[in-house]
Amino acid sequence: MKIRHAIFGGVTLMALALATTSQPSTAVSPNSQSINSLPSVRIARVGACSPINGTWFYSGKGIPVVLRGDLVTVNMSAFRRPTATGRMLSSTQLQVTFPDDGTFVGTLDGQGKISWNNSTVWQATQFAGSWKYEGKYGPKIQQLGDTLRVDMSRYSRPTALGNVTSPSHASVQFTDDATHTATLIGPNCIQWSNGTTWTK
Repeated sequence: MKIRHAIFGGVTLMALALATTSQPSTAVSPNSQSINSLPSVRIARVGACSPINGTWFYSGKGIPVVLRGDLVTVNMSAFRRPTATGRMLSSTQLQVTFPDDGTFVGTLDGQGKISWNNSTVWQATQFAGSWKYEGKYGPKIQQLGDTLRVDMSRYSRPTALGNVTSPSHASVQFTDDATHTATLIGPNCIQWSNGTTWTK
């Protein structure tokens, strides 16, 4: 996993621990119409938010990672390299063997980043796609550069607009509610500042 190979770019996390203790408002929950008339939304169940599954990015190229049980598979085809395999060492660390290089340990920071022990970093950067709330598809995000457009029509709510503020963070204004920040815990999990979780 040397840089010369051009490698780089809810296991549940601290985000899930937060989700189990927070009492979020309905601000970013899809059915939010009136905060005073609706009960607090229920956070997505523990285990729904994976910190590792999905496509990570390094040098503009995607690296799909799949976690099954505690076994990790890393698709390095974007770099014309063989598939790497490994396992989770803990809720925040994984060990992966790259057959054309060596074995390395990565640390998940819960903020959309894997830092490897060769000083390489992979990041979750893509907010775009169809997302689930409490296990059901609804919100759709379009991402053009740093601009986000969140389609909430499934819930008869107006489109929300926002901007990416850093590779794994964004700020979105819901015109029928308020402005909220979003963090990509991993490629397939958004944690909102009111505690609501969206997943893929």
